[in-house]
Formats: sequence, C-alpha cells, structure tokens
Amino acid sequence: SKRCTETKSLPCIKRMEGGNGLPTIKREQIVSMNQHYRRFSLDYYLECQEKLGVENIEFWLGASHFYVDSKGYEAIQPVRKKLQDHHIKVVSVTTPSCAYQYQYASQEKEILEESFRYFCNGLRVGAELGADRAVVNSGWGYWNESEDDRFRRSQENLYRIAEYAQTLGITCMMESMRNDETNIVYDIHSAKRMFDAVNHPNLKVMVDNIATGNAGETLEDWFETFGTDLVHMHFLDGDPYLHNVWGDGNTSLEQQLETINRYHFDGYLVQEIADEKYFCNPYYADVKNMRILEKFMG
Repeated sequence: SKRCTETKSLPCIKRMEGGNGLPTIKREQIVSMNQHYRRFSLDYYLECQEKLGVENIEFWLGASHFYVDSKGYEAIQPVRKKLQDHHIKVVSVTTPSCAYQYQYASQEKEILEESFRYFCNGLRVGAELGADRAVVNSGWGYWNESEDDRFRRSQENLYRIAEYAQTLGITCMMESMRNDETNIVYDIHSAKRMFDAVNHPNLKVMVDNIATGNAGETLEDWFETFGTDLVHMHFLDGDPYLHNVWGDGNTSLEQQLETINRYHFDGYLVQEIADEKYFCNPYYADVKNMRILEKFMG
C-alpha cells in the first residue's frame, strides 16, 4: 500500500527545540486526530503518525477507521495491537455526531435512546483502548420548538451520558459548536448555562477554537469563565471559520500559546484538521502543521 514517505515531496520532519523567547508547549500535549485521513486506511494513518513522532491521538470513531453504532462495535483487539505496534496511545475519543443519524439532543424519543446507546458504546470503546476522556457536544434541536425544550433534552441526555462515563472512569468534555451547527451550545454563555445545569463531576468543558473564534471569543474568556474545568482543546488555525492547519488561517499561534502558558494549561491540544481540502493529502498537511508547532516545543 502507499506509504507516507511517498506522499508528495515533504520529508519527515526534523526535531526542533523551542526557545528564542517564544511561549512553549510540551511535545506530548500535541495530539493528532484521524478525521482528515478518512479516505485512507487506519494502518496508513498510524504509520504516518509514527513517522511524525506523534505519541498521543484522539481517536475519531468514523466508520472508515472504526465501526460503532447503537448495537455494538467492531473487535477492539486488532486495533489495540495496531496502536501498540506503532507506539501510539489513545488519550481521548470522539464519536461522530450531529451530521449523522446520532446526536445528543435527538428530537424523537426512540432516536434519542438509540443515540444514547451509540454514545455509550463510543465511551466503552474509549475505555477499552485506554482513553480517560471523550469529546461530547450539546447536539441540536428543531428551530420550531422552544429553546427550553431542546436545552432540557440535551441537558438530561448529557447527564445520563456523564453518569455512564463515570462507571468507566472517563471524563466527558463538552465543546461548543458554531451557530450554524447547533442552536443549543454555540457560545460561552450557552456553554456555561449547560455546564451548570448538568452539574456532573464527569462533565468538563473544552475549547474548540474554531467555534470560539467564530463566536468572537478568546481563550482568556474561556479560562476566566471555567478555570480548571477547562481541560481539553481542539486547537487549530481558524480564519476563524475553517479547521485549518497552522499557517493556513489567521489565528496567532504565538498569542494563543502565550495565553495557554499564562493560565498554566497543560492539557491536550488536539489537531482536529477537518477541512476537506486536506482529505486527499493528509500527511502533507500534518508535516506542514508540525513544522510550525515544533518551533514552540520546549
């Protein structure tokens, strides 16, 4: 099969040391995600990450790499062996939602129950692969129902999911989304309302800096609002709308990292490279991204 060293003309990256007065991050904080490799095999993705020196990944449980639905999921052991063979650890999981038949605030009761079982299966996959955290969101409601109805349905379902996550030793991390993706949690105010309403020790908060940037919010806003309950990030170069690799958007990486350092955030910075322009050559995108990030690695 095609190997990552044959992808375009970029060589494997060289190790660089942080310094020169720049804010720094630890290499292990940089977490890869497999979503933009959806047109390639899981084997190819893992091979490329090993070449890049990636140690930790957030496993996107999309069907091209791993199959999960409301009734069950594929065998874990073959995937676990592939991860071990490539010296890669799953630190978190994302179970696809919202654009698919499953979502966190499904309007019909039977579909909501199917969705609940699906997300619980995603949590079980994460636990079996050694992850201690999982990304969740509010889902979305009908525009022609009351705001309170859709909020309450999402709140109740997130509480149930957090309860189940607690039995597995997993922390759920709620992200906001753009307001064209959801009408429930789409900015810092609706995120705070939901976080307070769910009020469960296994539900924390994360930043997706594409969603927060699109809402006109800063990392300072989120740190000041949530403090140590902000435990995870999807950390990309937005414009601010698209999930770009660093260097392809207009977000100041240095300014973002200065803020992260100032608030002593040592959580994971997941590279959720999700724009379709990267799907045909994901390794090239990863190398470009890592070349920029490595300038800040201490």
